[in-house]
Amino acid sequence: MADKPTAAFVLSLIGGIFMLLGGILATVGFSFAFGSGGAIIGIVGVVFGLIVIIGGVMLYQNPASHTMWGVIILILAIIDFPGLWGFGIGSLLGFIGAILALVYKPAMAPSMMPGQPMGSMPMGSIGSMGSMGTGAATGQMGMTCKNCGASIPAGATRCPSCGASVM
Repeated sequence: MADKPTAAFVLSLIGGIFMLLGGILATVGFSFAFGSGGAIIGIVGVVFGLIVIIGGVMLYQNPASHTMWGVIILILAIIDFPGLWGFGIGSLLGFIGAILALVYKPAMAPSMMPGQPMGSMPMGSIGSMGSMGTGAATGQMGMTCKNCGASIPAGATRCPSCGASVM
């Protein structure tokens, strides 16, 4: 199962929907009250809502871009709040979703994990040992102690685990 910023996605999506609906209502309301000039105010709310919805979807589809979309959603939620296109609720949900997107930390894939645990041998080091258990094997990560089997960093003269001499 892939690690995705689900909470940030859901909150941003719902916040964007509130902003979109508020913008549509403002467009209709202001166009009746102030004519075509008033409709522009509502259209801004519609555009903000659409961008927040797209940002939430992109955040979920590509978690690596969580910082960029988090910043975009955060800025729009802050700008949207005084306009109340999302009735305040859209801005609040967008703001929380943006914060969750910004603090999101993707889980490391096994191929990205640094190093190997103590005592494990790199692939191919058995062949360089000759036969299992005779002497210290030289691998890419250093050597393996002939006494306890722990990994010894390259250039060390003693095993960090048991203290046995490498030579």
